[in-house]
Amino acid sequence: MRNIDTVWKPEYSVGVEEIDAQHRYLFELWLMLDSIRDQEENRRSRRQVILSLLDYVDLHFSTEEGYYRDHPRYAEHRALHRAFVDRIRAFEQEMEEDRLNLQAMADFLRDWLIDHIVNTDIRYFNDMKEIRAGSRS
Repeated sequence: MRNIDTVWKPEYSVGVEEIDAQHRYLFELWLMLDSIRDQEENRRSRRQVILSLLDYVDLHFSTEEGYYRDHPRYAEHRALHRAFVDRIRAFEQEMEEDRLNLQAMADFLRDWLIDHIVNTDIRYFNDMKEIRAGSRS
């Protein structure tokens, strides 16, 4: 199994250690899911990873949103988070109906995390540094 050091890259850092640590943990959840995707006998483990993911993203999104509540496009970013949670809940429903494609879920999670961190979170955190610097002037 790959470890977090094989997938986490310095360019994923938003510059806030609390958020970076949470992002690394989300990658760890993805790695767990990815590692059991081909193991039919791990149905209980799959469920546990999905439930852990849902629990953790609630904490993470709440923490992250606290950092940029004053961002002019805060509602837009929050909507992206809600859409992600909705998609993970849909995966959970597919699992309950015994029709979950775990490979598709693992790929979605990896792709969403990387894209969201690189193309959204980093920009928002950089914007907030400028907003805060401007309010101190």
